[in-house]
Amino acid sequence: MLDKLKIYFTNEAGAINTLGKVALVLLYFIIAILVVKVIGLVISRLARKKYDKLRTIDAKRLKTVLSVLKSFATIIIIFTWFLSALRIFGVNTSAIITTAGIGGIAISFGAKSLVEDIISGIFLMLEDSFVIGDDITVAGKTGNVEKISLRTTTIRDYNGELHVIPNGEIRVVTNRNKNIQRALITVPIAYDADAQMAMDILTEALKKVDDDHAVIENVSVWGITDFNNNGVVISCAAKTVPGEQWRIERLMRQVALEELRRNKIKVLDKTFVINKE
Repeated sequence: MLDKLKIYFTNEAGAINTLGKVALVLLYFIIAILVVKVIGLVISRLARKKYDKLRTIDAKRLKTVLSVLKSFATIIIIFTWFLSALRIFGVNTSAIITTAGIGGIAISFGAKSLVEDIISGIFLMLEDSFVIGDDITVAGKTGNVEKISLRTTTIRDYNGELHVIPNGEIRVVTNRNKNIQRALITVPIAYDADAQMAMDILTEALKKVDDDHAVIENVSVWGITDFNNNGVVISCAAKTVPGEQWRIERLMRQVALEELRRNKIKVLDKTFVINKE
């Protein structure tokens, strides 16, 4: 069996022919892909054991770092396969590596954006600007971070659309999952309503929200903060843990609307306006 294979893959001198070299390159490629898969599985299993022991933020950060490490390992393995393929076909890879400095200058002009994306990806990871699972706005797109690689950041917006953004295009990051967040609602009531009574009712009613586990600082009724064509606007705010501000805002609106209606305070027909910092 082996003798028959040698006939196809070797020449008369016993050296590997072109077909044999192609087969060997393909074999190396399959091995490289398998190594990438194995490394990914090993990293995922080791990390899974630690996720439950870490705080939510630390677990997200670990997941982000591992995602970047997988990308980096993939690049190294594929590059190694590429050099091996060149050696099989008799190319002097040592000379290629030696002249990489000169070649790098030439390539940089054609691959400037690629290099910029990778460098930006490294700094994003080191600076901890955001992690997988964060709600962010970057490059004009808003959504939850699903994947971070050396070259791109993938986010899914609230409509379910997936956006793949080159890291080099990320100039400003708005992260809604960092540090303490503020839940802020504005309650519009008619001019002929008793504003002081409305504020007293809101102050008492919104104490129900203070018991929520996500509220760090109790709800504060700021008072009349604006006027519009139909009435006055009363603002209420509370400090929350990251990522919970929207739920607390919904709860505040629900409680406010129910109590004001129960006390015959006229609330404007328009939906409460949401203000974000």
